[in-house]
Amino acid sequence: MTNLLTAISTANNSLLREKEIGDALQFSINALGINTSVDRCYLFQNNLDNGILKLYYMNEWCNVGVTPYIGSPDLNGHSYDSFPGLYEPLNSNVPLYGLVKESSDPNFKEIMEMQDIKAFLFTPVFSNNEFWGWIGFDDCTTERLWKLEEVQALHSVANNIGLRLEQESSNRNLINALNQLDTYIKGSKLAKWEWDLITNEVRFSYNWFGMLGYRDNELDQSYSTWITTLYSDDVTDVEKKIQDFLSGKTNQCEGAVRMNHKNGSIVWTKYSSFAIYNSQNKPIKLIFTHIDITNLKIKELQLKISEDKFRFIAENTTDLICQHDQYGLFTYVSKSSLDIIGYLPQELIGKDPFQFYHIEEEANMRKILEDLLTNNKSEPIAYRFRKKNGHYCWLETTSKLIRDNHGKIITIQTSSRDISDRLHAKQEIEHALNKERELNELKSGFVTMASHQFRTPLTVIYSNIELLNYKIVAVDKKIKKDITVISNRIMNEIDRMTELMNNILIFGKYESRNLKVEINQFCLDNFIEKMIETYFSHEKDNRKIIFEINGESQYINSDESLLNHILNNLISNAFKYSQTSPNPVVKLYYFEEYYIIEVIDFGIGIPEIEKKHLFQSFFRASNTATIKGSGLGLVIAKQFTELLKGSIKIESYEEQGTTVTLTFPYENKDIIS
Repeated sequence: MTNLLTAISTANNSLLREKEIGDALQFSINALGINTSVDRCYLFQNNLDNGILKLYYMNEWCNVGVTPYIGSPDLNGHSYDSFPGLYEPLNSNVPLYGLVKESSDPNFKEIMEMQDIKAFLFTPVFSNNEFWGWIGFDDCTTERLWKLEEVQALHSVANNIGLRLEQESSNRNLINALNQLDTYIKGSKLAKWEWDLITNEVRFSYNWFGMLGYRDNELDQSYSTWITTLYSDDVTDVEKKIQDFLSGKTNQCEGAVRMNHKNGSIVWTKYSSFAIYNSQNKPIKLIFTHIDITNLKIKELQLKISEDKFRFIAENTTDLICQHDQYGLFTYVSKSSLDIIGYLPQELIGKDPFQFYHIEEEANMRKILEDLLTNNKSEPIAYRFRKKNGHYCWLETTSKLIRDNHGKIITIQTSSRDISDRLHAKQEIEHALNKERELNELKSGFVTMASHQFRTPLTVIYSNIELLNYKIVAVDKKIKKDITVISNRIMNEIDRMTELMNNILIFGKYESRNLKVEINQFCLDNFIEKMIETYFSHEKDNRKIIFEINGESQYINSDESLLNHILNNLISNAFKYSQTSPNPVVKLYYFEEYYIIEVIDFGIGIPEIEKKHLFQSFFRASNTATIKGSGLGLVIAKQFTELLKGSIKIESYEEQGTTVTLTFPYENKDIIS
């Protein structure tokens, strides 16, 4: 028993003496193992793993010649199911002891015999009233019969281990709490100062100096320091609050005050104080806490400025500015409501806007509000709103969600304007456009019909002139000459009328949008050569087109018919307006991203003052009176060129000649006829 008492005393001293809990536990296990003359002494700790209580072999002492198990994975991470009959008594704070051979549980007996254990003692450890683990004592050489008083004595050591564990836990929690408090004070910019009313001593916390940009002890620990660091305009108010509090006139002393930072800036602080009283209920000490609220004050000021700015804009705009809660109810209405919808702002505050919507708009407006709140989907919407006089007006409204820093909706802001006049004007414009479209179609139909109708009499006249020329062979030469002059004049005018009718038909198709564009790929060189051969190889004056190609031949994507009309008109003009001049020239240039066609003549040119009228319908220059033409050729050429994504430019000088430059892209796939 003496050795047992020594074991208990040594173990308890270790628990009290050692600073580190790990060292304290190991020294205790060593003392217990050595002084109880067992073969092995050890400590198991319980830990929850995914909701299952498992055992972990933490500390061990072994006698000489006994196999140690510390560090063995076979004794770590097992649940109590692996040790049948162990959990219930230990969890009830009841020690287990006895001879292995007398165990009634065959599984337990087998496990213990595999470790050559003959006698055992398990005494539970409780910490904070929870089953923390247990101490084990193994006898591998003798069948020890533990006495009850020995078991109780060793159980007391287990209780002391539990107390040391509780102390360790408390210390750890206290340190964590202090660290958290320190972090909170530093992070929150909380500062404190105390004023002893008996001795007039003042003590500032370290954070108080830091809040104002000073180092510790850079200022005196005195009441005058407190007063001088206050913003001068706030001193009187703060001192009055302190005196009223100390005299009992008020039961609190708190507020917001400005303080002078070392760098010359102003620090806004929120202060609060409480008093400590003596036995006569007289205040003997005041304790003040301060927290820096500068950022909060700046945000309040910015918010005030924003609100004032919003009110100013809202009250001085012709639009109807409103704010709504998340249910849509009006919370603010600008005074422009009187002019737009006939209501005073106070007549709408708190009202549900849905009661003013046209019945046909209500369902859609509810969906729009839901989309705004759930998806932040906001687009301008037009709807009918019932005015105070009972009539409906069309409003166009833009909505926006206003949220706080945490994403919570503060308000729904809307801006609305009356678009009734605009919609009415739009309807009138659409009506006018429809009328214009009908007139254009009527005009196009008339032009087409008239052009076709003119062809028949012109053809008859032309045929009769040819017949007349055939019949006058035997007529007197002088009369024949006169008749020939007259018949040629008539035939020229018929040609001119035919050209005019053809151009009017083409022009009419373009104007009525009935012109079809068919894009094909073809070789431009061959196309121009064939067109010149077909239309311009048999001129009466025997002149020919000079065709020049510059660059490598390319295939283009374009409309052959439209390009044919363009070049036909331009080359015809080149011949017509240069009858006594050299051969006209057509030049083709291939560039990387576009090609250019130039049609050049050396004829009469265009008077400078008349160039601005070149692309006006039926315009003909003053120097072309004796030359037949319709005045539509250049207009059609320009329209078709632009239809093929090209551009046209004309340079002309009177009595020197004219150059028409066409520029086209190689691709025209996106043209819609």
